[in-house]
Amino acid sequence: MDSLPTVFVDVILPLAVPGTFTYALPEGLGPVIPGMRVAVPFGRGRKLYGGLVRAVHGDRPPHRSVRPVLSVLDATPVVLPEQLDLWDRIAAHYLCSLGEVMIAALPAQLALSSETRLVAGPEAAKDTADQGRAVLLLQALEQNNVITLEQAGEMLGLKDPMPVVKRLMERGALLLEEQLRDDWKPRMATYVRLAAGNSNEEALHGWFDRLEKAPKQLHVLMRFVEISRCMTDDPKEVERAKLVHASGSTTTVIKQLVDKGLFELYEREVGRPDPSRPLQRAPDLSEPQRKALDEVRSAFRGHDVVLLRGVTSSGKTEIYTTLISEVIARNEQVLYLLPEIALTTQIIARLRHRFPDRIAVFHSRMAQHERTALWMRCLGDDPPAMIIGARSALFLPYQRLGLVVVDEEHDPSYKQHDPAPRYNARDMAVVLAGLHKGKVLLGSATPSMESQHNARTGKYGHVELLVRFGDVQMPMITRVDLRDAAKRKLMRGHFTRTFIDAIQQALDRREQVIVFQNRRGYVPVWQCETCSWIPECDQCDVSLTYHKLQHQLRCHYCGRQYPPPTTCGHCGSPRLRMLGFGTEKIEEELGEFFPTAKVARMDQDTTRGKHALERILTAFGQGAIDILVGTQMVTKGLDFDHVSTVGILNADNLMRFPDFRAHERAFQLMAQVAGRSGRRKNAGSVIIQAQEVQHPVLDLVVKHDVDGMYERELEHRRAHGYPPFTRMVQLTLKHRSEERVASAASALALALREGLADRVLGPEIPVVSRIRDKHLRRLLIKLGRTRHHSEKDFVRDTIDRVFGDPQHSAIQLVTDVDPM
Repeated sequence: MDSLPTVFVDVILPLAVPGTFTYALPEGLGPVIPGMRVAVPFGRGRKLYGGLVRAVHGDRPPHRSVRPVLSVLDATPVVLPEQLDLWDRIAAHYLCSLGEVMIAALPAQLALSSETRLVAGPEAAKDTADQGRAVLLLQALEQNNVITLEQAGEMLGLKDPMPVVKRLMERGALLLEEQLRDDWKPRMATYVRLAAGNSNEEALHGWFDRLEKAPKQLHVLMRFVEISRCMTDDPKEVERAKLVHASGSTTTVIKQLVDKGLFELYEREVGRPDPSRPLQRAPDLSEPQRKALDEVRSAFRGHDVVLLRGVTSSGKTEIYTTLISEVIARNEQVLYLLPEIALTTQIIARLRHRFPDRIAVFHSRMAQHERTALWMRCLGDDPPAMIIGARSALFLPYQRLGLVVVDEEHDPSYKQHDPAPRYNARDMAVVLAGLHKGKVLLGSATPSMESQHNARTGKYGHVELLVRFGDVQMPMITRVDLRDAAKRKLMRGHFTRTFIDAIQQALDRREQVIVFQNRRGYVPVWQCETCSWIPECDQCDVSLTYHKLQHQLRCHYCGRQYPPPTTCGHCGSPRLRMLGFGTEKIEEELGEFFPTAKVARMDQDTTRGKHALERILTAFGQGAIDILVGTQMVTKGLDFDHVSTVGILNADNLMRFPDFRAHERAFQLMAQVAGRSGRRKNAGSVIIQAQEVQHPVLDLVVKHDVDGMYERELEHRRAHGYPPFTRMVQLTLKHRSEERVASAASALALALREGLADRVLGPEIPVVSRIRDKHLRRLLIKLGRTRHHSEKDFVRDTIDRVFGDPQHSAIQLVTDVDPM
């Protein structure tokens, strides 16, 4: 009798190693199909990894022995075929390994390895389902707190402890260590409502009479009636913080009214709809919106991707929601991508009011077990109809994806910078939808050059919505000459008289102001007045930024902190001065100029806390903040009724950045931040302070001329061979030895020029030439648009050949395809 043929599996390992690895599947482990996880040994130390099966076959690899699979971890696949195909496309396009894609895609709880660190879970003390070995493991955790999976195997006396560990994790007896550190909880808010029996007109009049001798309490009730519109057919929820601010009262007064029986308090997750309120009906679209919606539907008949260019506040979201409802009605799924999930509380709340039970939110601040739970729910029989998420939501398992909406498609936050894969979620959304035979809608007021080019050349459908909702006028933009204002002594700090007057007028009208300064910190540079010495980071070739609140100098590249110097580090002079200004300095100046106004700052430093950003946006939305100072964060999708004035402090810095996209980025930033003003009734006002007030880009911003910007940039890109006419690959080499990194960069450039000639630029020393004590060299490669696949293969082979040389093998290489 012939023996059964051996079955082999090709496995993706969660490591930055190229390719897949073949293992033999022993008899008795049961059927295995692609997308299931298996426990396998890897490397000389026989480390264990939970790998993912990519293929099952009967072909034994020639010339080497094959290790066996130790166990099968899943009864059904945890990764679907379309996901594996997407991983393949990402790895091929972005010149990275499948293992790196796997690390980025899978929740940590699904990617176990010998180094995985385990802690006791909440159910550990009462877990009695496992006896013997598992009990020993739980007892060891009581003593040691944290153990690795490898140590767990030694304690259990098992070569492969993964099945036991997986079983305990599923029951909550074990957790990953990072789950304790990353236990995200939604932010709760306290709301106020009338207690039972108080909501009719007669009862309220009775309360007005009773509170006549308690004027503070009466005032709170009057403001509540005004804000809640409780006597109308469309009452509104009232958050306690908003009622306190609007009434100028305190929580103590509200508690007194609760004690008297007028009000009652309740808590709910911020952004969750009130379950007692009826579902929000479909919005009444304006005529321009209806026309744009019909054009999108028509464009989808001939194109899989459609670009919707809608000016700021034109109502693109209402078009999205109408299309989403149609897709959900067909029992298909929707992926709604946003550039930064933390900045989109407003949109999530709006969508939840329209589709309350059909939405799931996926983002990096969620706890690991919540991400895993959503992943498994997506694989189940009742997956969410709509996922709202940032770029990582691309990797979730979709079973019937019908539509992907990429909101603010131009935003650079869609690009992953570190670690690999350095993918662009907008571009991969098109690939993902294609794998599911779904459609993609790209939306923006200032589309990227690449998307506009694809739309104008017929590759994408193209629809425009150029009227603000309610026929509100576009903001009036005024340019103010900084040189002239300084010469005429019309400056106060870093503000011109024009800007100061505009802010004061807005405050007098009880309106709000946004001030945009694209640099955080207090001042970017300290300098010696005697010899011009500037303090720099010990590990990076970059000057240190002063943060006044912490009274420290900080490197924005490696994060190291230093005490401010009292004397010059070069000549010893005590005469040190501060140059430039950041958001912290601007916040301080505004507090001095407008002492009665509430000023807040929104940048990377003030939004580090779990719910810090949400609190700032909520306070601004409730009117508790009069002036909001911020970096690029204030340009991203904020929609506030009472913002009438927006200011850009130093537009020149945006346009002088040493990058071929500088003018495109500057135009997008200024147009987007300008669009935050005057979104409801009257046209807003925008003040742009600059030294080069006649710069062509500023002319285009003032005219809101997206088409003119596209034509101007297109000629520049065509003349110099930049995207969209080429594809680009940026190679950054790093090593502690400057001589070795320079030698490797020269060898790599020479080898690449054999096939790409003068389309290889560099190697060059970047502006910041050393980061974390590693010297940098950079190469830029231009690939032909129609032959970039074959040329990318040449680049990959050349990299392997050059770095296969022992003298260059220790050099770290960062490969960035389509750099932003």
